[in-house]
Amino acid sequence: MNIQNIPSMTSDEIYEDMCLKIERLEYMPGEKLSENELCGIYHVSRHVVRNALALLKGRRLVEVYPQRGTFVSLIDMEYIQDILYLREAVEQEALARIMQMSDRTQVLQRMRVALGAQQELREDTDYHEKFYALDNIFHEALLDAIGRPNVTKLISEPYIHIRRWRNFEIRSKKRLIEITNEHENLICAIEKGDGVAARDCLHNHLDTVNRYSKGLKEKEAQYFLN
Repeated sequence: MNIQNIPSMTSDEIYEDMCLKIERLEYMPGEKLSENELCGIYHVSRHVVRNALALLKGRRLVEVYPQRGTFVSLIDMEYIQDILYLREAVEQEALARIMQMSDRTQVLQRMRVALGAQQELREDTDYHEKFYALDNIFHEALLDAIGRPNVTKLISEPYIHIRRWRNFEIRSKKRLIEITNEHENLICAIEKGDGVAARDCLHNHLDTVNRYSKGLKEKEAQYFLN
């Protein structure tokens, strides 16, 4: 959201803008938020800012400590693991139904288009937001294929924590390449009609917490909840 030249904003608008900034790591985990600075940035009163911060707290994106201030929430890998567990259960069920289809051309085509666009981003210096949007398209194709496009919306509210983790994770171009390779492996398994391999590929792709969080937590412990 472009907030320049905007005289004032509502609490909801500030909340939405700050959600994006937290997700994109413009506000890093553990960073202290100054109410005075936010009032100046958004041209609003402290009351409006506090209402926005209360909304962020309700979504577990900030923590408020009496006498200390408000801080961007640390990355909670246990919570993210719970969200991914639910997401995998939904997507594995969709995948199982897709493997029973006689014609999987349409879903494969949509996944291929998203993957191709992701691969092109390997040379893009500003790839984070575009990459995740394409990742959504890739995974939504599974639910769209079985006629359940609204399921993602029903369970998507906590996904901002996954997106923040993903943005943290794909700061390395190496990980971006690994993710596109995982997408390629899943597509190939579906094309071959190998349900077991497809299931394993999807699990391996979504199981990023167990495979990568330990190393990141050791290197950058200040950003993670113990």
